[in-house]
Amino acid sequence: MHKKGLTLFLTFVLLLASITPVLADSQKKGTAKIVRDNYGVPHIYANNNEDLYFTYGYVMAEDRLFQLETFRRGNNGTVAEVFGEKFLARDQQMRRDGYTDQEVQKMITKMDGFSKKVIRNFAAGISLYVEEAFKDPDEKLSKEFHDYKVTPKAWTEVDVLRLFMSSMGVFMDSEQEIQNAKILAQLEKQYGPEAAKKMFDDIFWENDPASPSTLPDEGAVNPVKKDTKKAANQQFPGIERASETVTEKRNDFVAASEELGLPLKIGSNAVVIGPEKSATGNALLMGGPQYNFSAPGSVYEVGLHAPGIDIEGSGLIGLPIIMFGTKEYYAFTSTYGVGNLVDIFVETLNPENPYQYLYKGKWLDMEKRVETFTYKDNNGELKEVTKEFYSTVHGPVTLLDKENNTAYSKSWSFRGTEAQSWSAYLESNWADTIKEFHKEAQEMTMSINWYYADKEGNIGHFYTGKYPIRDERVDVRLPTPGTGEYEWKGFIKTKDHPYAINPKTGYIVNWNNRPDSNWTNGELSFMWGEDHRVQQFIDLVNAKDKLTVDDIDDINYHASYVNLRTKWFKPMLMEALEKTNDPRYQEVYEALQDWNNLNEDNNKDGMYDSPGLTIFEAWWPIVVDNLYKAQLGDAYPSLKGIIDHRYGSSLTLRALGGSNGPLKTNYQWLNEDTDRLLLTALDQALEKLEEEHGTHVSTWLKPARMMVFTNTSLVGLPQYGSETKLLEANRGSENHYIELTKNGPNGVNVNPPGQIGFIKKDGTLHTHYEDQIELFANWEYKPVLFTEQDVEKYAVSTKVLEIKK
Repeated sequence: MHKKGLTLFLTFVLLLASITPVLADSQKKGTAKIVRDNYGVPHIYANNNEDLYFTYGYVMAEDRLFQLETFRRGNNGTVAEVFGEKFLARDQQMRRDGYTDQEVQKMITKMDGFSKKVIRNFAAGISLYVEEAFKDPDEKLSKEFHDYKVTPKAWTEVDVLRLFMSSMGVFMDSEQEIQNAKILAQLEKQYGPEAAKKMFDDIFWENDPASPSTLPDEGAVNPVKKDTKKAANQQFPGIERASETVTEKRNDFVAASEELGLPLKIGSNAVVIGPEKSATGNALLMGGPQYNFSAPGSVYEVGLHAPGIDIEGSGLIGLPIIMFGTKEYYAFTSTYGVGNLVDIFVETLNPENPYQYLYKGKWLDMEKRVETFTYKDNNGELKEVTKEFYSTVHGPVTLLDKENNTAYSKSWSFRGTEAQSWSAYLESNWADTIKEFHKEAQEMTMSINWYYADKEGNIGHFYTGKYPIRDERVDVRLPTPGTGEYEWKGFIKTKDHPYAINPKTGYIVNWNNRPDSNWTNGELSFMWGEDHRVQQFIDLVNAKDKLTVDDIDDINYHASYVNLRTKWFKPMLMEALEKTNDPRYQEVYEALQDWNNLNEDNNKDGMYDSPGLTIFEAWWPIVVDNLYKAQLGDAYPSLKGIIDHRYGSSLTLRALGGSNGPLKTNYQWLNEDTDRLLLTALDQALEKLEEEHGTHVSTWLKPARMMVFTNTSLVGLPQYGSETKLLEANRGSENHYIELTKNGPNGVNVNPPGQIGFIKKDGTLHTHYEDQIELFANWEYKPVLFTEQDVEKYAVSTKVLEIKK
């Protein structure tokens, strides 16, 4: 790692200082070489770490300054003063849940010396470009600055750390417990407590043993423990209205964030292959981080080269950290861990004073903070408004329900440790061995899966996070009473987190599924069931004895375009059709049989290639509606997206009798023969399709769904974003494939839409603004340029940056 080398370097410097006179300020300079390749990716060569990270900040600002400005404002709650009053509520939530400048600065002072140097130099590099842009705004400030009359400011170390803290905090955030409580209350009103509990337990199962795991045989310590004899009372007055308010605010927050191009919905997939399953005998790694498809993209690619480090890859914009990439010895990637790190506590308020709450037998005063917000009104004038925020021992108050004497506070297990996680991510870039990489994973307090593969053939998976040990009397799927009896008992030891080095399977795959067969995730349990999208990767990896990088790419292609419901439910439909021998279904059966389950438009005529797809997509929603709508009544609208979740529809699999696992349904969802339900839904779908397309099944082709890399925040600015259309895919917004050969990494990647998000004042897009979209659409890649020789081969420009000390 860097620390030992840094210590030796500093010792050497101190020895020199004792015999060398201090240089004049004008002589205190450093330099770094920036080599741009044919896709505009900067490869930085510096003589020391300080100059390296300074230059990293500089080139990121040069390429993406307006995006950096948007991200900074999005995370510090100052969006409304640029983009208008509709973003005021979002600003208020970010500051309510976030930290003051003083609090962030205090965290920075406690960081290790290396982290402080990196964060300071990275911010200084951004600021240097801002300074240059002030001197030549027409050439160095992109069009958005001029159109929105935004003046960029110098960056501080607080800006850099907060961007990580707020962005990652939003990724990990969850308020599902409140929605779950509302759903349970609705079901109890409709069906009574007994039937409601059966329904609720089916929809929000605590643990599905058949759910696919990344490390199925490794074992971990996070079983569901409950004390039902002394169960906490988790029925809260006014929960239905509270849930509606919170959900509405959450939806507005998500919509505003997406309009700004700030990533919220993250997923990501990964495949790591060990030597015994690799056709070449070398370890292989594929990563597909799934952020939003925006222009510019959410991740930034760079090559960093200085004494002690050679690394190439990409990371979230605004961070001096490589999250997906390779070093000489090993490659790495990550996916969202979907872990249960957030709890909602319901506070009991003093009827005489709604700003006091009951905690351990005493009325405590809420802490109060007043923030001032600036926003632009409809006339373009700047206005100010103040907002009061309150917090309890559990965290910020998200909702104050004075009528029912309750308040809802949000508690993040990692709160206050974000700087530690930032440093762990940074240090992972400097790790030299799998042991050092694992050590940094244990310092990470947010829920992420880290993956590793090296040239010696070692592969590894490490599940990170700070996971609370919750009171056994609490149902973790619901909010927790905040009166003090049900507090967290500590945190699961990091040594007990799921991890594996060289697992027995010989491979590691993940698509946000659970890490281990014993690991649970509370209120988000419906995301980890037997019908899970990761099964697409598992099945195809298992189908081959040995795999190449091309094989992994083919698997990724399949997973990106497959209709996920075909895994379990298409065979059920086909079997039902085979039993009928009804000639009316012959053409339908053949169309479904001929369809390869992929949403493809290979002839590029704007229509999907198979009528089987049209039939299946018309049929499946009717199956779900017919099975649940009448049963769930008023609760169905809130539950449809949970039962038929984008990860899978596991309850439906169990309800229709298709499960291979031990988990059974408690409630009788199906009141008729399974085949009858499936064929009735098919008849309804066919009737509708005949009305729309006629009676010839072969003509039942539906328009292909297309997508663009865009940022809808700037609707009035058509130059921002990209209008290039490509076939919709459930794919990583960046992809990288690395083979760890004995001679070092050999790989390819694609990071659309392009490296440089700069638009000239006259609206001209930079050459590298969207030059990777065609690669992405055609499943083609550019080489990962790791060695200096490879960089020089593809070099287009070289610049030497002078750095004042």
